[in-house]
Amino acid sequence: MSAREAREHGHHHWVSITAVLGGLLWIFYGVFEMLQPWGEDTEYRDDLNYEVITDTYLYLLYSVPGSLALILTAVSLVGICRLLSRTSETVARISLVLGYISVVLGGISLAGVIAGFDPVFTGPRIFGTLALGAATLLAGMRARDNFSLPIRREALVGLGLLGLFLLPLWPLVYAVSVIPEWLGAMIIALFGLGWIAIGYRLWPQHPGVPSPS
Repeated sequence: MSAREAREHGHHHWVSITAVLGGLLWIFYGVFEMLQPWGEDTEYRDDLNYEVITDTYLYLLYSVPGSLALILTAVSLVGICRLLSRTSETVARISLVLGYISVVLGGISLAGVIAGFDPVFTGPRIFGTLALGAATLLAGMRARDNFSLPIRREALVGLGLLGLFLLPLWPLVYAVSVIPEWLGAMIIALFGLGWIAIGYRLWPQHPGVPSPS
């Protein structure tokens, strides 16, 4: 196995692993955030105009998966976009930049959870997910069926659109009550399942992915 093949093999490995782990965490986050199975962890304060933490341990349990899910799936997407950006096309480079922005915002949101200040968690998580969805959509628009990673462009486009839909999901669930909480959890879980499927397709031993020899 040449040095280049070894690098490509390792690249597929970490992109696949981060996609699967991030997808699993999106599923957990959807259940915790929407259904709050062990009770509420925050309370909205009119005098402060934001939510304050009422149960630190529940807040960590409910929120950490969301930040980590954003970081891991954004890291996986960066790995995909790095291959796309080799063509030096503008769309591919924009998707790569948005992927990095998602990673940074995910890190800030995790810092907000650790600091116990919900606005610093919620804001970056919202805009980080938006950037992740846009980056995934652009990556899908750029990808071709003969692209070196065995991912159909329709899968990336669909996953990107679903990621963008997560932005209005919270108002639809909590503000206007058009979507019930259980369905909101399922939508977030579907987003996570999409990343798990991407990770499965990227695994080096999967048919269509080059394996070391």
